[in-house]
Amino acid sequence: MTGGPLPILDVVVLVGNPRAGSRTRGVAEAVARALLERSGGPGGAVQVLELAELVGVSFGPGPAYGAKEDPDPFVSVRSARLLVVATPAYKGSYTGLLKIFLDQFGHRELAGVIAVPVAVATSPAHADAAASALREVLLELGARVPAPPLAVLESRLADAGEIAARWADQHAASLSPSEQEGDH
Repeated sequence: MTGGPLPILDVVVLVGNPRAGSRTRGVAEAVARALLERSGGPGGAVQVLELAELVGVSFGPGPAYGAKEDPDPFVSVRSARLLVVATPAYKGSYTGLLKIFLDQFGHRELAGVIAVPVAVATSPAHADAAASALREVLLELGARVPAPPLAVLESRLADAGEIAARWADQHAASLSPSEQEGDH
């Protein structure tokens, strides 16, 4: 890591897997922990938002609501200093569940949020495609994405902690709020 400590105070992990408690969540939490360990500050709390528990989907005229109401996940995402967004690859992209959630944010509504896209897939091509697509939507929403997305193969999920640590060693400094380059 180069530069000073990474001041992470509010970390939100957003999990777009349609199954709660997934291995995707495990990778995302490993990334958050690895970045917090490299922050040089106090441990910091990590809030995990599992869309499988929060988002209801309706194809009718009325809105659908997830099982949990507090805290408001949209407020949590908007106010995060660091947002780790994780998804399994599904049909070459991030999940529809994650798309439904992210579509609720307006253009540049995540300005000021530093985001880390994470994708899990069975093949490198699918992992890279999902991670890249997720990066692009986060940029469209105004988030800073100063480090490359993390694409993890399902066959390597047992090594999630090691993979997250190596990625954090390489990219933690670029996630500092004072850094302004590399996010476009």
